[in-house]
Amino acid sequence: FSLCVQQQESLTNVQALLHHHPTSGRGLLTTVDHLKRLCIDHYFQDEIDTIMDSCADLIHGDDLLDATLSLRLMREAGYSVSADDVLRKFAHDNGDFNLGLSKDIRGLLSLQDMSHLNMGESSLYKANEFSSRHLRFAIKYLEPNLARYVRQSLDHPYHVSLMQYKARHHLSYMQNLPTRNMAIENLARAEFRIKKLQHQREMQEVKRWDLEAADSLPNYMISCYKALYTTTNDIAYMVRKEHGANPINHLKKAWATLFDGFMIEGKWLSTNNVPTSEDYLRNGIITSGAPLVFLHLLFMLGHDLIEGNKDNIHRVISCPAKIMRLWDDMGSAKDESQEGLDGSYKELYQRENPHGDADEHMLEMIASEWECLNKECFSGMKSTLSHSFITASLNFARMVRVMYGYDDEQKLPILEDYTRMLLF
Repeated sequence: FSLCVQQQESLTNVQALLHHHPTSGRGLLTTVDHLKRLCIDHYFQDEIDTIMDSCADLIHGDDLLDATLSLRLMREAGYSVSADDVLRKFAHDNGDFNLGLSKDIRGLLSLQDMSHLNMGESSLYKANEFSSRHLRFAIKYLEPNLARYVRQSLDHPYHVSLMQYKARHHLSYMQNLPTRNMAIENLARAEFRIKKLQHQREMQEVKRWDLEAADSLPNYMISCYKALYTTTNDIAYMVRKEHGANPINHLKKAWATLFDGFMIEGKWLSTNNVPTSEDYLRNGIITSGAPLVFLHLLFMLGHDLIEGNKDNIHRVISCPAKIMRLWDDMGSAKDESQEGLDGSYKELYQRENPHGDADEHMLEMIASEWECLNKECFSGMKSTLSHSFITASLNFARMVRVMYGYDDEQKLPILEDYTRMLLF
């Protein structure tokens, strides 16, 4: 109860801060950025919309931090803005950034963050290379708190990382700043504790159910089929009740498509038939399970499979699915000790390109899929898909780095760190 009271008091204090903010446009945008990075911005969406409208002119300024921070926040908010137009003033005629910017650490950090929202813009390719190079060089000269923050930003870029994971590190960074914002910090801490308690309760419920059911489980295949049948029909019933349409035939077809994909992989394995990397990846997108998950979510949010939005749905779903398959195969081929016949894109690519760098090639493919996903999410065009569905697509792609971020010892340090943050 006291935690909820603390949360409510903190909400009131932050709202007052947003309504009576005495600082500059940059101060307002920085506050919005803190709220987003701490995953508490959803409480203040009306205030944030007002701030974004009032501070839009900062994007045309001559300060790198002002321009890139407003550019990123505006793109995230759905504004149609051209990165090439905004960044032109900071570069020479050949597109290379002015060397004098290399000393502006906070401007470089903001430029680095913006570069990951690339939709195919040439300026953002150069922005990523320029900011990465100079930030890595500067780390050894920075004070420890800022050096840690820069290293975290380079190793786990904000836009392509899981927001809840980044939020804990951002709070630690804020707590070591010379000027602190206690209202925002207190709300973030209260939010973290509430979510941690919620996750702990959920884990206890799962554990209790598992222990009670363990002695009475029937044949495993019957159990799996019953669970699949019951869950799918329950979801279809819920969708029909909430939105008036019954998606059961689409859901059954999606499950059949997944099983067909598994059968194709099984055939490759049993017949020693090595697929091309392209054939493997096309099927691997399906067997990742991502399209099936997204189809369920699509119907649960009230969407329908109509002709007009099939292409958009496909890209919003296929991009995170391909990102997942490539990250998985890049890290798990050695971990799972596969013989390669049912698949690892990395191994198949190396078969076809014995002198190529498979990891570099796969990272380039992942970057390309992120560009495609960014276009779908931030192009400024009115989407037939809800904001909730598009956000889920982004978060799915972000989660991939947590789930498949193997280190040299085939461990998952980011996942371990995130789990500790959530539960302990």
